[in-house]
Amino acid sequence: MAEFVTVPARAVVPANGLDPAFAAVLPDAGLVPYHSINAARDLLRPGSTAVVIGVGGLGQFAVELLRTLTSVRIIALDIKEAALAAVRHKVDYTFAADSSDVTQQVMDAAGGYGADFVLDLVGNSATLTLAGAVVAPYGSIRVPGLNDGVFEFETSQVADSLPWGASITRPYSGTYQDLQDLVALARTGHIGINLVRYTFDDALSAFDDLESGKVNGRPVIVMN
Repeated sequence: MAEFVTVPARAVVPANGLDPAFAAVLPDAGLVPYHSINAARDLLRPGSTAVVIGVGGLGQFAVELLRTLTSVRIIALDIKEAALAAVRHKVDYTFAADSSDVTQQVMDAAGGYGADFVLDLVGNSATLTLAGAVVAPYGSIRVPGLNDGVFEFETSQVADSLPWGASITRPYSGTYQDLQDLVALARTGHIGINLVRYTFDDALSAFDDLESGKVNGRPVIVMN
């Protein structure tokens, strides 16, 4: 948030034509889910199921990207009703992630087979366990979430932490090409996100609102 910033020219992607506040969130909130989704496109065929765990700022982007780039069934999970309400009109199903029967709800919505793709944008122990419980055999779990979760990996014949053939990956951010492609997609106007704008003088309020869970989307600090 410095008034002036110098970066190597090769690190910059032109974003002319985009709202600067929207462009500002693409290299983080947009790029993280885009990279994970793009890397799993072979699993995201028509008729398959994708689950997004955590539909805050990154999760809203994930829903937008899945809706725009694929024809999959989308299931959104979050512990906050306000977050689910923000994406309910863009997904096929929404469920409370902390519900006692959320696993069965997801499995039923996915046709009893499980999700071909699970994107865990939270990354705590509870969401990792949930991801393992709802992923389909030979499906993929991708976990950009960074909430110190621990996943128990078992290899016995009767292990149930993961079904046979399923994989779990810990991606981080995305590539320069991913960002170029994402910016090009953003220019089409097919993706968007709820932006909460703060003035530079009110920057500390943005951090306070984030910590208290008041931001439904992505906060952006705009110079006065």
